[in-house]
Amino acid sequence: MKEKFYGWDKIDASSVSVEETEQAFQEVMERARTLEDYLGAERRRKHRIWKRAALSIAAMLAFVAIPWSAFRYARQSVPESESVQYVQRTAQRGESVEVILPDNSRVVLNSESVLIYPEKFGNERSVFLTGEAIFDVSASQEKPFLVQTSDLTVKVFGTRFNVSAYFDDPVVTATLNRGSISAWPVGEPERRVDLQPDQQVAFNRTTGDLKKEKVNSVEVLSWEGGYLCFRSQSIQETIKVIQRHFGVQIYLTNSRYEQAKISARFVHGETVDELMDALCMIVPGMKYTRSGDVIYLE
Repeated sequence: MKEKFYGWDKIDASSVSVEETEQAFQEVMERARTLEDYLGAERRRKHRIWKRAALSIAAMLAFVAIPWSAFRYARQSVPESESVQYVQRTAQRGESVEVILPDNSRVVLNSESVLIYPEKFGNERSVFLTGEAIFDVSASQEKPFLVQTSDLTVKVFGTRFNVSAYFDDPVVTATLNRGSISAWPVGEPERRVDLQPDQQVAFNRTTGDLKKEKVNSVEVLSWEGGYLCFRSQSIQETIKVIQRHFGVQIYLTNSRYEQAKISARFVHGETVDELMDALCMIVPGMKYTRSGDVIYLE
């Protein structure tokens, strides 16, 4: 799926001052955070409505947050006589999508994710992501590569890494598999964290905490091959991942399982029923029933 963000491809670089760029950035980020909070509350309250609306809202969040990148790119990278055109690529629920960027960098979008990037890179290669993606970036010391999310900025020169920034997740993460990257909360470059392979930086949207820790990056990136890995994840976190991976809706109807922690690795090719059977074996007493794409955990 290839679409333009109509309106943003008409930006005139000569019409935007530095002050206007910074003001636009602050306003857009605040709107994005406010909208994410609202949408998260609505999703918890109206599960069935969100089954069809989740991806549309993710795309809307990307649309809300992209103007700063568009202004910056138009000002720094494009001759005044040219306009900036952007491409939107989307991965629907239950699928992954491969994207080849203008510089031949490779991106794999996970389920329910949106990537926005210019049709032509200038002095700075900047893309916007909502959701999760694996990036295999072509090396260039002259043209750094930036992944912008509504909460975290990731800067690289050539490397392989994963960024997870789903709007309804409380934590945004960047995980390095190969090379080196830096990351910092949006608008706070003084809090920059440098990563080495098998390290992850996590930004807590609620507290503002930024934490670096050692992880198994192969496991984190294993979703590209269809695998699902969980390490002491809550039942709610596990449910979110399964929903996105299989394109189903899961309801937890018994509160006694809310404190359950899941540690498991599911191989590529397992059906959702096989996975649910295994999950019920991991959590004593848990059972499930299924009606089409709707699953109830009891």
